[in-house]
Amino acid sequence: MSGAAAHTYSPRVTAQQNDRPKAPATVAFASVLGIVVPSLSGLLTVISYVAFALEIIRYLDNAVGPLLFNTANTLGTLVLVGLWVFFSLRMRAGRNWARTTLAVVAGIWLLYALFGLFVTLSMADYQLSVIFNQAGTTTVLVELLMVILAMPLFLVLIFLTPSNQYFKTNQQPTP
Repeated sequence: MSGAAAHTYSPRVTAQQNDRPKAPATVAFASVLGIVVPSLSGLLTVISYVAFALEIIRYLDNAVGPLLFNTANTLGTLVLVGLWVFFSLRMRAGRNWARTTLAVVAGIWLLYALFGLFVTLSMADYQLSVIFNQAGTTTVLVELLMVILAMPLFLVLIFLTPSNQYFKTNQQPTP
């Protein structure tokens, strides 16, 4: 065996997986990121919503609009968390369409988080004391920073050589 061939991806097969290759560590870790980060994001969104709702309840006069917006945003986030987990599990099972879908969504989410960070910081006039003075805003900032760190890592992991070889190995023959 040549030196180059010794470094290629060699799938391990288990009876439990019905003769399917085991996902390489890059895909397994990316799959975990695809489950944990959206789940934490959803949890932080719910916490932010509750903190915001509690602040709004004190000043209920003109707060119905923002409260309804945050309710819709929180529910939408929870639906997206479910979709992320579903696609991450499909990706881990070797489905390239799930990897492609998550790559596109991760890119969009990264851009959204960068924009959200800019808006959050500019609304606070770039004064962190203003941001950290409110639980809801602090939670939003933590969620945005988590996404900004995790999504580039996720994108790199799902396109590294072991990942690419894993998805190529699992391609279903076209009829």
